[in-house]
Amino acid sequence: MASFSFVASGNIQPSRFVVLSGVRQVAQAGDNGEILGVSQEGSNRAPLQDLVGTVYAAQAGESLLVYSAGEMCLVEAGAAITAGQLLKSDAQGRAVPVAATGATIQNYGAIALEAAAAAGEKVLVLVTPLQKVRPALT
Repeated sequence: MASFSFVASGNIQPSRFVVLSGVRQVAQAGDNGEILGVSQEGSNRAPLQDLVGTVYAAQAGESLLVYSAGEMCLVEAGAAITAGQLLKSDAQGRAVPVAATGATIQNYGAIALEAAAAAGEKVLVLVTPLQKVRPALT
């Protein structure tokens, strides 16, 4: 498998879930978005420590690499994660476990290959884009 190059339709942070937003364009995923893949781990820009508050993998109009089906990469956790869990996107494109109960179809895009103790940690995942699972009804 190979990473694919897309154009960012908005600012995208490194190691976040992304969704298709146009022809060869991606945006950072929102809560329970239909995940296409994971944004590249680094930035297209030179490091400017203490000068830039937010580092982006790509800003609107710039190209970026997206990890997709069958690839392993790092994704930023939005909550504690256990190895083997199916992961969906939170509102900031971070990985969180799919809901185990409820009526909402869960759109997941990766399987955790290791655990994360808390939000903000990077976790190794196997990317499985555009997958859906129905949680147990409550």
